Amino acid sequence: MMNIKKTISLSIIALILCVVFGASSASAESTSTNAAQGMQISPTLVDLNASRGKTYEIKLNVVNITSSNLVYTPSVDDFTAANETGAPKITTDSNLPTSASIKTWVTTVSKLNLKSQQQSTIKAQITIPDNAEPGGHYGVLRFSGAAPELETTGVGLSASAGVLILIRVDGAITEKADVASFYTATKNTKADPEISENSFNQTSFFEESPVLFVTRIKNDGNIHIKPFGNIEVRDMFGGIVKTLKVNESKSNVLPKSTRLFEAEINKDWMFGKYTANLSVGYGTTGQALTNTITFWVIPYKLIFVALIIITTLIYIFSIMLKSYNKRIIQKSKNEESKSKKRSNKKG
Repeated sequence: MMNIKKTISLSIIALILCVVFGASSASAESTSTNAAQGMQISPTLVDLNASRGKTYEIKLNVVNITSSNLVYTPSVDDFTAANETGAPKITTDSNLPTSASIKTWVTTVSKLNLKSQQQSTIKAQITIPDNAEPGGHYGVLRFSGAAPELETTGVGLSASAGVLILIRVDGAITEKADVASFYTATKNTKADPEISENSFNQTSFFEESPVLFVTRIKNDGNIHIKPFGNIEVRDMFGGIVKTLKVNESKSNVLPKSTRLFEAEINKDWMFGKYTANLSVGYGTTGQALTNTITFWVIPYKLIFVALIIITTLIYIFSIMLKSYNKRIIQKSKNEESKSKKRSNKKG
């Protein structure tokens, strides 16, 4: 009987090990296959100041980071801001005005054959038309890879990798921005994953830190800008509590779009009224944007507990005081009674 139990136990353990290692092997194979689907490219962003009628050359370093030989097909698309995070949204809208599109401005290799882990440097030319409108023009140069045997079928194309191209065409440049909103808030956990103004619950009252600052900059000009500045937080006595950076990464805000920037103050103890002064600069001539808000940090739960404790202590003290007074009065009465008795005996 003991041998049978032992045999069954060993069989079960062996089965579990087979299942575990089999699942791990399958998972590793799947990960390896999925990972072998891309290209590494640098730089990932080209910011070009350009003049009409001129041609510019950019160099890109590309690496086939897959485990297979791939043929990469380049394509050029325009892009806009997808949301207030500044994430690019590729657009293939054929109705986009020719003057706003850079699709016909960029020329590069027709196709690129790269072996596994092979690196190459490719050149792309950007020709600015004579009739290009002054201001910002934006596009993305993408490379989509496919195995050579699948190239003609279009099957098995991988997710493309690319470089963002920001072009500033000289001329009548308009740099105009404004603070769309500046406020304190808490995170809205029920909002959509994509960050927008709905991702926050605007409020001026907090029980405790952290306090989240939301700054939304609107670009009304015709060129991208990099707003950068500080939020200076002062307490009710005017002392500086914290200075926070706005857009420390120097991200761009595209024309006719709004971008949201977050900053946070997190201190162990905050109490009372606070003032936050926003100061942001942008543009080639250092234009300034300012705004001021106030907010309160009141730890009402802690205050409520403290009040209960104080009230309870006062109540206990009053009872003790009454009891003490009663004892003193009673003792006085007893001594007075004894004194009268002694006087009566003498009489």
